[in-house]
Amino acid sequence: MKIVQILLITLCLQVGLQKAYTQNFELNTIKSTLFWTGKAAFSSYSLKGTIAAKKGTLSMTDIAMSSLNIIINMKSIDHENNNLKSHLKNEDFFEVKTYPEATFSINNQALVKSDTIILIGKLTIKGITNTENIPATLKQNESGIVLKFKYAIDRTKYGVNHNSPSIFKRMKENAIADEFILEGTLVFSK
Repeated sequence: MKIVQILLITLCLQVGLQKAYTQNFELNTIKSTLFWTGKAAFSSYSLKGTIAAKKGTLSMTDIAMSSLNIIINMKSIDHENNNLKSHLKNEDFFEVKTYPEATFSINNQALVKSDTIILIGKLTIKGITNTENIPATLKQNESGIVLKFKYAIDRTKYGVNHNSPSIFKRMKENAIADEFILEGTLVFSK
């Protein structure tokens, strides 16, 4: 009976200490950058633009990320071609008037191993939520945390089907690849 009590006390102390060492961080939207890259399905033609994070929070223990929540401002989708920018914002793509935000939040604690981390979480775009496993690098310093990632997202899983070769099987000339790349540097401050 004493062994069980000792084990319970030790477990409670470990949980209490872990919570005591949790640090909370806020996303610095000015220093953070997000880029998207889309490309043609059957050629090397590609386009790159930006999108902005609206806000975010992150909580860390010594060895793991215990929470991460990011809100993306979908109205901030940008490209030098104004026609393309308008098209990305309309019903063919992201319907930003109806869905002004996209979100990402991790489901479970994510362990940090040699500055790398796998962010397993829920991504919501256009009101549709899917689980994504996003590999990232994590650097921590006195002022905060920097997360860097480059990840391919299948837009058709989120109802973004315009000119998709997997939805419209006979499309060739104007087909747009189903996957787009989201690449970012997210800076979190204490």
